[in-house]
Amino acid sequence: MTDDYLAGRGHPWDYDPGPPANRRWPRLFAEAPNYRALGKAVLGREGFRWHFGPMFYRGRLTDGDVRVLVIGQEGAQDESLAHRSFIGGTGARMQHFLNHIGITESYLFLNTFVYPIFGQYGSDGLRWLAQSVESPIARHRGAIFDYLLERNDVRLVVAVGTAAKESVATWVRSRGGACSGISDITTCDGTVLGPKTRLLGVRHPGGAGKGGEVSKIIADFKKAIRRVEAWSEDDPDWLPVDPGAARLPADTYKYKSAPIPFRDLPLGISWRLGRGGTSSNRKDNQRAIQIFSDAGKYNATVPYPGSVAGSEEGYAQDTPDLPYEPPKKRYRDYDRGPGKSFARLFMGGETGLRWPDFAALGVKSHVSFGCGPLFRGRPTQARVLVLADQESNDDLLMARALTGEGGQHLQEYLRSFGITKSYLMLRVPPVDTSDLEASRIDAIVDHPQVRALYAAIARRVLERSRSPFALVVGPHARRLAGHVLPTALPNVRIKAWHQSGALADWRNALDEIRAISFRKDVSSPSFEYDGARGQIPRFDLPFGTLRWQGSSGDRTQRARVGGKPSPDYYKLSLPQWVFELHPAPLSDEEQDAVEGAPG
Repeated sequence: MTDDYLAGRGHPWDYDPGPPANRRWPRLFAEAPNYRALGKAVLGREGFRWHFGPMFYRGRLTDGDVRVLVIGQEGAQDESLAHRSFIGGTGARMQHFLNHIGITESYLFLNTFVYPIFGQYGSDGLRWLAQSVESPIARHRGAIFDYLLERNDVRLVVAVGTAAKESVATWVRSRGGACSGISDITTCDGTVLGPKTRLLGVRHPGGAGKGGEVSKIIADFKKAIRRVEAWSEDDPDWLPVDPGAARLPADTYKYKSAPIPFRDLPLGISWRLGRGGTSSNRKDNQRAIQIFSDAGKYNATVPYPGSVAGSEEGYAQDTPDLPYEPPKKRYRDYDRGPGKSFARLFMGGETGLRWPDFAALGVKSHVSFGCGPLFRGRPTQARVLVLADQESNDDLLMARALTGEGGQHLQEYLRSFGITKSYLMLRVPPVDTSDLEASRIDAIVDHPQVRALYAAIARRVLERSRSPFALVVGPHARRLAGHVLPTALPNVRIKAWHQSGALADWRNALDEIRAISFRKDVSSPSFEYDGARGQIPRFDLPFGTLRWQGSSGDRTQRARVGGKPSPDYYKLSLPQWVFELHPAPLSDEEQDAVEGAPG
């Protein structure tokens, strides 16, 4: 690992497992109204950047852990990639603000809109959607805000920018409180939110690019910090600092960014996201998002080879779902991670079991992208342990292994012999080696640290789940398997999907698998495979993953510059069939609501 890209973020094995499944959060998020159709109905055009879905929150959702709520306007492309709010440039500025007042963990970030908007906030239509008591969007946001109060004693609400200040005023009024305007929301009646709840409004840090705005933003943030100081002096128990933190004087505040802690993000996420500023930009008429390394440039235009049109083969969804949102029906279908012990092991955090310096071993993909997407599945329930070669770049932006074309075929192959959930997949290796010669990848696989870590993972998985056999996919996984798997464990070795003759090889291996005695997830599997592609199950992927992700073949490309794969640029593209979708129709209730919208 390279500590330069981890500084100030905690450990890469710290992670957010998603909303607690035994609370109302997953259902509330799944009840997001039809943003796309509402925007078209009220504005007469596409009002929201719907292509990469909503982002709902960042921070704590566990009972009693939120003392500070930060509200913004919307997310942007970094947030779309991470499925978390406030992780780009504005998020980094607000993280520094929270650090300055001694709040390093007990916070939650939410937004006025869960989808990004086109253009600027302020039109009558957008303001109606955001603030009207009739608007389904405003009502949904209010339900989320109110539930937060049910589960937490919120002491401070910070509104960032005009839209957020208006959203706070709307919230206060909805609970019967007075709020004369947004010029100074400290005068609004915060007691309707909680007996000790105070309200603050600050300028949006995104305005810093305008002439003279930085000095105004700094003055405004210092003013806000002085108010926190004054409230704390009046009541020392009002907002204590978090453990290990300190509240610094307002006069020492600097206009700076702070990295987003790993504990706020899904396990396995690219280190590039949340490092302290914007790390991606939109491409191809909203259809793609390009992520660039620490050495890359925001406005770079680089070529990408091949087509990413994709197809619907293997895609499936429940009736209320939308391809560009997380599941609405099975809203608790998301991976909460492998637990602290396995997370630490997977990410190289165990004593004596660190990943090597992959750059020193010849890996050219920039180190700032990290080495997170090692696994997919359930390490304590694995009836089949899968070691498989990298076959796409999708894993980089999915935070899980084997999520592209090859993984989608492998998913259907497992189903053919009765395994739909009881597996653990390990990618070989956990960094992008797609541009390296086979001999160079073999040398990485042969490295003592790599072998030792995979062996430790296999040993712990087999202790917990007692897998009856291993499925070894591809030449590099086969090379590794001979050194890291117990000799007594049966190995079924097959070609990687991209290799010539893979389909025939996979079919032949089914006879070998049939001869092994193991418990299956479904009764009477066919033991037949026709080469079909399935989609990656939602329960394998972090909260917020969209329906179209993990389907339609490979979705992430690596740029080529000067005829060679670039170390610095990757692009995630929406499938063509999703891009061409019309908005889903409004519900009867939503249709009734928009009748009162401004014309």
